Amino acid sequence: MPKRETGSRLEVYMRDHLVGHLWLDERNRFVFQYSLSWLQHEHAAPLSLSLPMREESYADDTARPFFSNLLPEAEIRRVLTRRLGISDHNDFALLREIGQECAGAVSILPKGLKPRLKQGYRELSEKELHKVIAELPKRPLLYGEEGVRLSLAGAQSKLPVYMEGDRIFLATGNSPSTHILKPPIPDLKETVENETFCMRLAAGVGLSVPKTTLRTGTDRLYIVERFDRERDQAGEVIRLHQEDFCQALGVLPDQKYESEGGPSLVDCFSLLKRYSSHPAADQKALLTWVIFNFLTGNSDSHPKNLAMLFTPEGPRLAPFYDLICTRVYPDLSHRLAMRIGGENRSEWVGPRHWDRLAASVDIKPRFIHVILREMARRLSSNVASSAAAFSEQYGHSSIVEEISTLVKKSAAKAVS
Repeated sequence: MPKRETGSRLEVYMRDHLVGHLWLDERNRFVFQYSLSWLQHEHAAPLSLSLPMREESYADDTARPFFSNLLPEAEIRRVLTRRLGISDHNDFALLREIGQECAGAVSILPKGLKPRLKQGYRELSEKELHKVIAELPKRPLLYGEEGVRLSLAGAQSKLPVYMEGDRIFLATGNSPSTHILKPPIPDLKETVENETFCMRLAAGVGLSVPKTTLRTGTDRLYIVERFDRERDQAGEVIRLHQEDFCQALGVLPDQKYESEGGPSLVDCFSLLKRYSSHPAADQKALLTWVIFNFLTGNSDSHPKNLAMLFTPEGPRLAPFYDLICTRVYPDLSHRLAMRIGGENRSEWVGPRHWDRLAASVDIKPRFIHVILREMARRLSSNVASSAAAFSEQYGHSSIVEEISTLVKKSAAKAVS
């Protein structure tokens, strides 16, 4: 029996289908219930692997993680909630205000509103784009811009945009975006160069990653193509459903680090083993991601940087994103977000830790060591040419030099 609701109700859509209803009970706790029309739909699928389809409603402890993980975090969230005049911890109010264009195929709308099928976009001139970028720290996700209602998870300033060639547009209402734009992170050197290079390096050594570019106009901006969007034959942008691993595992965003009680690598491998339509291939890809991050100095590779993409054949591990070398920044923690064989100090990780990881995820140790050495060799042979290509296209970057040096040392140690 549905729990008694108080106040407003939100309606949850996947594309233009009403999937369910979200409300607060008498104690201001989340309640989610699938709609009967969705449960009976021929193409019905769960909103989340943590929320299997059923008629009964889901209570707060099960429902909240999926929805909370759609929202921005840290300082972005604090600035946004201050502008809205709501409590920093009021997820429900924040979803009501900015939930029209979320990650995946999800749109969250106040009761009575429906997704707008006609897509609307407003082109930005170079001058307007510069103004938008300058305003992001004080106006995250451009809240307050006429018609703009956007939400992206994470702690870094970013903006979903629609692109045609080099032209950049703001999506209005719940119109889908095609790319994510990131400005430099204040007080950290050359972060857009760092992420662009690491993503390009990943592509060069065989990881599945979206297309990226470094925009070098008035502002230097990192731009990545969204893997949860595609175009139909008419050229309209279609949302593809996805969820990050915290959502799939039912973990709140403030518990994304293993040291804070969040998911481990064992949890991530188990998720793929249980739900992926191609578990062996996806577990190998996940292992490759772990090793790439280890060798390239990305200590912040937490489960929100992994996602499941819902395809016609079933859930698959999504292309990788947010690849950045954190170890070149002395003020950032170098502790691994998820331990390797029980060790979170990267400089202490050795063969026995890889063996422990192998045992814990039911993979032969020899297989892990083969992948480790192969990735080290690929990085050794690719990093210099990748850095040269980056320099030729975008100009010299001291951070790319530092990353290249770090990668060469890590790779050499791995094969020694």
